[in-house]
Amino acid sequence: MQNLNLRLNRRKFIGFSTLFLLGACGVQTNQSPSSSGKSKIVFWTMQLKPQFDKYMTDLIAAFVKENPMAEVEWVDVPWGEMETKILSSVAAKTAPDVVNLNPQFASKLAEKKALVDMAANISEADKSSYFPNIWKANQLDTATFGLPWYVATDITIYNRSIFEKAGLDPAKPPKTFEELTKVSEQIKAKTGKYAFLLTMDGGQVLEAMVQMGMKLLDANGKAAFNDAAGKTAFDYWVNLFEKQLIPREILTESHRKAIELYQSGELAILLTGPQFLKTVALNAPEVAKVTDVGAQITGSTGKKSAAVMNVAVPTTSTNKALAVKFALYLTNAENQLSFSKIENSLPSTIKSVSDRYFTESAKDSSLLDRARLISASQLSQSEVLIPPAKDIEKLRKIIYEELQLAMLKQKPSDKAIASAAERWNSL
Repeated sequence: MQNLNLRLNRRKFIGFSTLFLLGACGVQTNQSPSSSGKSKIVFWTMQLKPQFDKYMTDLIAAFVKENPMAEVEWVDVPWGEMETKILSSVAAKTAPDVVNLNPQFASKLAEKKALVDMAANISEADKSSYFPNIWKANQLDTATFGLPWYVATDITIYNRSIFEKAGLDPAKPPKTFEELTKVSEQIKAKTGKYAFLLTMDGGQVLEAMVQMGMKLLDANGKAAFNDAAGKTAFDYWVNLFEKQLIPREILTESHRKAIELYQSGELAILLTGPQFLKTVALNAPEVAKVTDVGAQITGSTGKKSAAVMNVAVPTTSTNKALAVKFALYLTNAENQLSFSKIENSLPSTIKSVSDRYFTESAKDSSLLDRARLISASQLSQSEVLIPPAKDIEKLRKIIYEELQLAMLKQKPSDKAIASAAERWNSL
């Protein structure tokens, strides 16, 4: 399901407002005991119908079989409506017992103490079943506001033909941003084309700067990026822009523009999720024939970025113990493996990734199969690089605004980054 992975891999800050509306806004939640006398929980997901009807129905049936006094009502909410509906239901104290969110938005509810601290309600054995770095994506201060569910990590999708024309080894895509600069220079000089494009409609540029060593915030939430590492990260993008090694569209366009340029053969490298291989194959079959895949490009830190979806339990649940039990069941290794095979996503559980589905491929395996193995192999090194924090979207906006001013030569890099730090701290 492309939309599912698209919202993960774009890693856009979805634009969740701080609106706390009253009223149910269309989704009614019944938390009273069912007429059968069973304990009932209500579970909300984001846009999984109809593709996952059978999977969810079977999973719920299996859970109820193990817990015969339980009843689970599954409600699927359109992606664009979840913000309003969950906020209004929390305000009206009619929230579901278990809800599928992402860490950026869930952290906003956690700020309001509206979500159960999962770390305090599950065993250490259960906690250790998840990748440690992925687990951290759901932490705010000392609380853990959700359990990690499905995950995505970007890979390098690249055009072998452009590499060959530029005199580059098509079997060796760049592994670091430092190597990427050299590749960009050679591709531009030999072919006139651009190597890559990251855009500022989401978190990709900021994530790249974190990979280069920029630290966003200190322990007190103040700006930590106005230092040597931060200035180096700023200078990276300013230099690329000044040397015309990256399209000017970095300032104005969305990630879709990068995909369009790659599909038209004007971009050598696409830094995105494996599911876009299907998009390229569908829209640009000739480009797909010369497309290959490699590991995610990273910086001096060696960190790789991940996008995570989670499940949380609102504090208003009248059946918290059962809700937590269901959240654990939904995200256990066996069920995550099954979900991954249906959706082509990645699991957040260590055991799931040891399955041969993520470790073995035939000699004649498809490019998508190879991409899946690369993605899965990165999980132990991957994390959410832009942490859940209060007003984190404002921080991204401030940094991007000042970076753009530096790229357009309206401010020196050091002044721009100092201004970004001052603006953030003044909040």
